[in-house]
Amino acid sequence: MGIIRERRKNETRALLVEAGLRLFAERGLELGTLDDVAEAAGFTKGAIYRQFPSKGAFLLALFEQYAAVARAGAGARQAPWFIPLTVQFASQATRDPLLRRRFATVLAEAPDGSTPESQLLKALARLWPA
Repeated sequence: MGIIRERRKNETRALLVEAGLRLFAERGLELGTLDDVAEAAGFTKGAIYRQFPSKGAFLLALFEQYAAVARAGAGARQAPWFIPLTVQFASQATRDPLLRRRFATVLAEAPDGSTPESQLLKALARLWPA
């Protein structure tokens, strides 16, 4: 694959993930659709399926991006989607044992801080120790 094509693929993926973070924070993991994400990012749903084999794979990519921000510290956690997605992932983790383990690991690895985001992560870490 050429350099330009690879760069374009990576940019498309990043735009889809960013739109997904915003949309699922706003509408919830249950109500947000891939059609809505694609439209918000300026693509068709086919673009999502060229990047991710399923909605589950897309949600996993969102969680991985969320986890990177959670581990990065208080400054990164200022994204407007961070707290709503924390609540969404915590809710999902109550029903999904695999997500619960991954979420607990992220919570355990998140640096401490005094911001509301940090306090929320600390409180959730007490619920799901790693």
